[in-house]
Amino acid sequence: MSMIFLMCSERSGSNLIIKLLDAHSSICGPSTKHLINPVVRNLFRYEPLDEPQNWSALLVDIHRLMNVGFSVWRKSFSLNELEELAPVGNVASLLRNIFNEEAVANGKQHVFIKENHVYEFFPFLLINYPESRYVYQTRDPRDMALSWKNSQDHPGGIVHAALQWKKDQQNSLKNYNELKKLNKAYFVKYEDLISDPMRCTDELVSFLGLESETCHMNFHKQDLTQQNAALHGGWRNLSREVLSDNKKKYVKELPEYEVKVIEKICYFEMKHLGYEPDFSMRELGMIDDDEIHALDVVECRSIPYRRSEGVKANMEAKKAFYQRVV
Repeated sequence: MSMIFLMCSERSGSNLIIKLLDAHSSICGPSTKHLINPVVRNLFRYEPLDEPQNWSALLVDIHRLMNVGFSVWRKSFSLNELEELAPVGNVASLLRNIFNEEAVANGKQHVFIKENHVYEFFPFLLINYPESRYVYQTRDPRDMALSWKNSQDHPGGIVHAALQWKKDQQNSLKNYNELKKLNKAYFVKYEDLISDPMRCTDELVSFLGLESETCHMNFHKQDLTQQNAALHGGWRNLSREVLSDNKKKYVKELPEYEVKVIEKICYFEMKHLGYEPDFSMRELGMIDDDEIHALDVVECRSIPYRRSEGVKANMEAKKAFYQRVV
């Protein structure tokens, strides 16, 4: 089994590209459980991992996270089944085999994995899965911020979103540029993906060394995709065909000042990635950092932040990793 990792900001089409490739006969794109990030970033809390009681504590926390109902997989795991997936202390094998089991359950040979903030545990992936490949997807930050603002599963509004987008691009770009030299990374814009999904998926599948298939366009008809689309408001579009016009919505839906704030924060990364700002540097320079901070404070207070039950359960399960003492 080969592992493919997605590098992408939230609200940037990450679930769409995962499900488009999941429709390929050789690729399993499971809906995310946000598993690798909390596990890898907190392994030090379980050290030494070769101590059976510490290893057992880690497995208990993984089992809880995978079973909170945040997303649906074809394969489910009992605690005993997790114990059988890897020798005591071998986290890399455990994680690989968890995804491998889901791929096998779907009759697939490769797995395409979505995790938020891949750059935060990138060395672990490079060292333990050196054969892996990466897909870097980005989206216009003005539309990403609009989507973030409209989602009650995310805190704050356009300032939070723009700052996160900027951080994600800076970190993803430095990793992508090195991976590209080794032919291990592929870049795609969300806008290109929705405008011509067949071409984009064909090119990506070719990059992965697989045969092209037309089944990608039926991704929304997959049973697991339908089930997962019904779980969260932010995933509901997965039950529909690709929304080819889902771009530049910010033009009509964001006030001019908010667009300027996003462009002020993201200006240089936007230019590098080919997203032309609507306003000049002179116009954006009239907005200072104090104004941006003030807007952020207002947004955090005024924009509803009500996580769905599935998101809340997932967040609570992840807390165990950050608070674990063994």
